[in-house]
Parts: sequence; structure tokens; C-alpha cells
Amino acid sequence: MVEVTPQASEAIKAIMTEKNLEGALRLFMQQGCGGAQLALGIDEKRPGDDSFEVDGLTYVVAKELGAVTGKLTLDFVNESSQAGFTITAEKPLPMGGGCSCGDSGCGDSGCSC
Repeated sequence: MVEVTPQASEAIKAIMTEKNLEGALRLFMQQGCGGAQLALGIDEKRPGDDSFEVDGLTYVVAKELGAVTGKLTLDFVNESSQAGFTITAEKPLPMGGGCSCGDSGCGDSGCSC
């Protein structure tokens, strides 16, 4: 299940129109040195995805992710000097991540060796 706030829906539509983008919006989890985090990108529906229509836009989520996170909420925050999307999960994200010296994904992420 995906919930999209009106602010997020307006912001996404504006960005997609401005950049002439088309396609489904994928909510996905990525791992980094700070652990798991949720992200958003343009993609196509794949076998094994759940699909949700919200305010005329299609959102896709891998079934496995939905089972781990529960309901996902996409919001757009515009506060003083910062603006951007936030994605929150109903359930805590799995712990993990961490890095060690030489990890290719840790270059500019603040990891120290």
C-alpha cells in the first residue's frame, strides 16, 4: 500500500512535466553505509510488483519490499532552506549496512577507516 500526500503528488507532477518524464514511479530500498533507506525513481512495472494508482500516477513496489515495510508514505517537505521528498515505512527498515575500509560504496558517505 502506498499513500501519497497532496504536496508530494503536486511536486512529482511538476517535476515530471518540467523534465518531460513518463513511466511508473518505483519505491525501493537501497543499502548504504548508513543502513537501509527508501528511494524513488522512474521505472517500469515488473513481474512480482504491486501497482498502485494515486492521483493519476502509477507507483510500483516489489511485493517483497511491501511485506518488509508495510504501508509506505511519500511526502514532499518544503521547509525554509530545504525541500525534498521523504518516504516513511509503517514498519522499521531492516538494520544493516555498515562499511569497512575499501568498500566501493563508502567513498563520500562519511565512513572513516
